[in-house]
Amino acid sequence: MTALTKNAPRTRLTHGHRFRDPVAATTRIFAGSMVALNASGYAIKAITTATRIRGVALAEADNTEGAAGAIGVDIERGPFLMANDTTNPVTRAHIGTSVYVVDDNTVGSSATSTIVAGKCLDVTPEGVVVEIL
Repeated sequence: MTALTKNAPRTRLTHGHRFRDPVAATTRIFAGSMVALNASGYAIKAITTATRIRGVALAEADNTEGAAGAIGVDIERGPFLMANDTTNPVTRAHIGTSVYVVDDNTVGSSATSTIVAGKCLDVTPEGVVVEIL
């Protein structure tokens, strides 16, 4: 393709916050779980070795008996309340900075051997408000 030389209307596919991703083989993702993508681009529950974070699952997706892509998972991006890690907790000093995946429910402040979950918007007694972009 070449760069535009005139106005070009764009079709908006979503509001930019909800997507449906194919789920990796032998994978179960719970509703409310942070969802990541593996190296092949399939949805998995967020783990420290995933390639990148994708969003939060809106409903359970159980592909434990299926091949990669046999089912999809609806995910949403935006701000979500996640559990705070007890080993490397996120504090108010981390507001506005990146926080990191500990597991599919938990974020922490350590970047060692993990991936970015999103940006810390707030820290409350209930957990960490993370904006997943």
